[in-house]
Amino acid sequence: MTPGAYLKHRRTAHGIGVHEVAAVLATEPRLAEHVRAEWLEQIEADIVPMSFNTIVALRRAFTFDLDILAQLAAIAMHSPVEPPRLCRICACSDADACLGHKGACSWIEHDLCSACFTLRMRSDDCLAITTACPSIRVAP
Repeated sequence: MTPGAYLKHRRTAHGIGVHEVAAVLATEPRLAEHVRAEWLEQIEADIVPMSFNTIVALRRAFTFDLDILAQLAAIAMHSPVEPPRLCRICACSDADACLGHKGACSWIEHDLCSACFTLRMRSDDCLAITTACPSIRVAP
């Protein structure tokens, strides 16, 4: 996973949109919100590099593990660093686990946390119910 993809996964896991993050970021010089949103999308696509100030500003908008981000940046620069264990859906890690009403998540698969597994299973269950009961209509 690239540094930008990691940030995108963590932002998405927090349920925050690009425009929501862009709305709370300050830039110098001041940029319009839609320009900041495009800039964030480019960061998440690893097109535009992040500065330290950008990382600090993003960390104020949503949480992510700075050590994981540094590891991924080192890997992107071809350093012989061990890749961190991350959930393929939300990019949580042992040091930055998902927290729910039952506490911290755990590993279900090598790259899937229990929180995302539960969400996926609930989604599959709902799909099975609507498929098995054609008289039930689901609003789009």
